[in-house]
This record gives sequence, structure tokens and C-alpha cells, in this order.
Amino acid sequence: MKKPEGIVGFLKCSSFLEQETYLFYQSLADKVDIPLVKSMLLHIAFDSQKHSAILNGMCESIGGSNIKPKDCEKRTGLAWRTIEDLKREISSEKKIHKETLSSLAKKLAVLESNFGEEYFVLVQMKTLEYMTKEINEIYNVQLQDMKEIFEVIIRDEETHKELLSKMQRFLSKDEKKTEETKPGFKYQNPDAWSKPLPDSVYENAT
Repeated sequence: MKKPEGIVGFLKCSSFLEQETYLFYQSLADKVDIPLVKSMLLHIAFDSQKHSAILNGMCESIGGSNIKPKDCEKRTGLAWRTIEDLKREISSEKKIHKETLSSLAKKLAVLESNFGEEYFVLVQMKTLEYMTKEINEIYNVQLQDMKEIFEVIIRDEETHKELLSKMQRFLSKDEKKTEETKPGFKYQNPDAWSKPLPDSVYENAT
């Protein structure tokens, strides 16, 4: 029986992409010293690993695939290239500083949004229905089951965007707090410097 290459390829490449995303977040978390930010990054990392396992399980349940990660860049497009670029960006860094984290959080929010939108479009359009019709009789995969699995992943992606947004706010407040507590002179009422000292000062000095 011929395997449904469309859905198999999508599921396998999505699984690879989520695994690469997990590895990136894990590496990033290892280079962060801020406990709250580290915990947020690990939360997203483990969700991505979970997504990879689920998508791979779905792929294997309908016959598996011989597709390799190197074959998936064209299939996943911008998301794959973004992850590769981000991995290179942090690869040479031993520690990731707040300024870099804030910039990365913005890029990652866009990436997570792209993930969610791709899964959402698949669920909302007829594509998923056609795919499941193609494989239902052979592999007994139900449309509703697949929809519900993708909806769980979509909710996770929304949570990731919220966490990254909170991370940006936290880092922004932390930077502001640091600026406010920096030591330095604050010159107040400089006009007073030209006024003569009180007589008592001269009396105490003699």
C-alpha cells in the first residue's frame, strides 16, 4: 500500500523542527543565570520536545518516513532557517546577557507565532481533512483525533508566546531597576553653590 507522503513528510519534518527547537531552548537555558528566565526557557524546551515526540508518533502510526533532517529545510522554510540562525548566534557565547536575551525573546516570539499559525491553518483548512481521508481507511486515523492533537500543540504555542512576552517585560523592568540603582552624583540646585557659606562655618573653623 502506498504511504500518504504529504502528511507523512509534514509530520516528520515538523517533528525534526520541534526537536531542533528543543535543543536550541535547552542550550539557551544553560547559558542563562537568571532563575526565572531559565525556568521559562526550560518550560518551552520541554514542550517542544513533547511536540516532537507526538508528531513523530503520529508519523510512525501511518507508516513512518525515510525523510532526513537535511531534507526538511525546503519543507519547513523560514522556521527551519530561523532556528539555524539562532543556534549560530548563541553558539560562541558562554553566557547570554540580558540585552541579548531581550532581543532573542522578540525573535523567538515571532518563531512561536509562526509555529502556531502553521498548525492552526492546517487544522482550519480542508488540507487536514483531505489528508485524513487519504489515510483513514488504511491506517484507521480519525480526523477528530488529529485535530485535537494539533489543537493541544497550538495552545502550547500560545503559552510560549505569553511566556516570551513576560520574559521581555521582566528583563525590561530589571534593566530599568539596574539603571535606577547605579551609583552616581545627582547635582541638585547648582545655583546654591555660588551662595556664601554661613558665618557659623567660618567661626567653627577658627
